[in-house]
Amino acid sequence: MIEKLFRKIISIFPKPIRDLYYKLEDAIMYVFFGALTTLVSFVTQYIASRAGCPVVVSTIISWIFAVTFAFFTNKFYVFKDNRTNASDFLKQAGAFYGARLASLLFEVIFMAVTVDKLHLHEMLMKLIAQIFILIANYLMSKLLIFKNKDNTNKEAADK
Repeated sequence: MIEKLFRKIISIFPKPIRDLYYKLEDAIMYVFFGALTTLVSFVTQYIASRAGCPVVVSTIISWIFAVTFAFFTNKFYVFKDNRTNASDFLKQAGAFYGARLASLLFEVIFMAVTVDKLHLHEMLMKLIAQIFILIANYLMSKLLIFKNKDNTNKEAADK
């Protein structure tokens, strides 16, 4: 449904723009669903906080909801990986959550060093960290987690 909607919208643009979209489709979809993931994170943080959860608990709840949303949207809409057997699914989920935990650890260390130790501007450092995390998460998802075996074999056959 979402894919059809995007294709319908893209179809109204001139061919060069459509061609560019299809060339960069997974990156565009990654950014789009990343924005929705951020919305999920903010909404769940707000709800948990208003329900009386302490900040750390609200943040953990928010992270779980956001990463779970990101996993499913990345798997099915961004990288179009439709493998659903239990083994592949669990491997992908484990790798995805592991990669996101690594991102979280990077962010915590980066912020502690740049803000707490070097006394640099907190929001600027947060922005820089998010840029690195966005790129790292995209590459890990594309190249390792949702690497489509069928597409890899097809690309090898085309060469």
